[in-house]
Amino acid sequence: MDFTAIDFETANSSRSSACALGLVQVRDGVVTAEYDWLIDPRQRFDGMNIAIHGITPSMVKGKPTFAELWPTIEPLLQGEIVIAHNASFDMSVLRYCLDDSSLSYPDFKYMCTYLLGKKMLQELPSHKLNVVSEHFGIRLKHHDALDDARASALILLKLMEQWQQFDPLLLADSQGYKAGTMYAGGYTPFKAPPKKAAKKPAVPKAAAKTEIPVISPIADSGIPAAGTQQRPSSASLPASTPSAAKVQPVPELVRGQRVDIGGKLSASRLLVSVEWDSPDPSLEPDTSAFLLRDTGRCGQDQEFVFYGNMEDPTGSVFYSKPAPNAGHLHLQLAKLPAATTRIALTFTVSEDASGQNLGQLSNATASLIDSQTGTRLAVFPFGRGLSLETATVIGEFYRYKDKWRFAAIGEGFPGGLHALCSHYGLEVEPPGAAAGSAAESAATAETTETVQTAGRFSPATHK
Repeated sequence: MDFTAIDFETANSSRSSACALGLVQVRDGVVTAEYDWLIDPRQRFDGMNIAIHGITPSMVKGKPTFAELWPTIEPLLQGEIVIAHNASFDMSVLRYCLDDSSLSYPDFKYMCTYLLGKKMLQELPSHKLNVVSEHFGIRLKHHDALDDARASALILLKLMEQWQQFDPLLLADSQGYKAGTMYAGGYTPFKAPPKKAAKKPAVPKAAAKTEIPVISPIADSGIPAAGTQQRPSSASLPASTPSAAKVQPVPELVRGQRVDIGGKLSASRLLVSVEWDSPDPSLEPDTSAFLLRDTGRCGQDQEFVFYGNMEDPTGSVFYSKPAPNAGHLHLQLAKLPAATTRIALTFTVSEDASGQNLGQLSNATASLIDSQTGTRLAVFPFGRGLSLETATVIGEFYRYKDKWRFAAIGEGFPGGLHALCSHYGLEVEPPGAAAGSAAESAATAETTETVQTAGRFSPATHK
């Protein structure tokens, strides 16, 4: 039962902006050492991040940089089993910080208590750190790096006790997960190995049929449809047509087009894959989703799903970042409460970053993929025509009777992320105000720089 738990907090949306690290060592099932560092990221602080963890620029002034701390941190990770809650976030922060400082990766294996919790505690409505901690009676000051690391360690111990396992790696294996690794020159993620497809009996050629998924544009009075073209279904093709197209081109959507993306809600499980090319590695766009009510606004701030709040309260929408130039939103539409009638998909770059805008990107596309079959249902090149904008609404999913539909929008949104949040019912400090007030005192930041809804809900989280 030996392992090390870690937790990072960041100053802004960049993974290289670590501003705090908590580390907890466990030996023979007992916490034996705890470490807590504030880190000077030498980067800007976003008001949204300050509202989450309460760390301000004045608090890290004079603190060591990550590169200066690394000789102290590396021996505590080298050769360890490292765990984190939402390890994909913390491991990416570690990698980005190492890359930014031209430092070599350490060698260790790692695990994610968030993914283990989703598998082992399916009765919980959510598997965020605070929810799982409350389930096990673990006291937590959420988004304090040391408290979060300690809670992650205690959660793993509880899971091991529950399943009577004395080796973290065996516990992961028992749940179908393979430990992630970090090593000099690369890493592998913590994940479940792909299932082998069951062999099916051969079908006589005469009886074989190829069913082609078709997305038909829908005309209704909700959103104006522009450039829609009706595509014939395979059933409407003449019987004499030789070998109906076995591979149908993926429909490419245009602005204003609306498509039916599924039948009954119970069958609606989608992946929205947003990808782009960028000539500048420092340009780090973010993909996000706003879960909206009939009013067109979020009912609570946890209904804004992004890198800092990776899952909505019902677990219906989940964010992940598989690569630096890609963002994924996983949608289980059937699980959404009836009160959620729309989901707005957005794409932003930081308006605080001098000169950065969406026009600097190329090939920005959003693909709609059937999560169960892997079929790419449609692709929308939403980046065409964008120039100086820092935010765009890619499109919206919306309910229509017993179906969900997608409206391709692809329009820039003036004012960037802050304006988007305000439009959808979330209140944030305007750009620049956060850093200014934060410099005065941490207490001031905690009371004035908050992310809240009109109903004054608690700040969003990334755990």
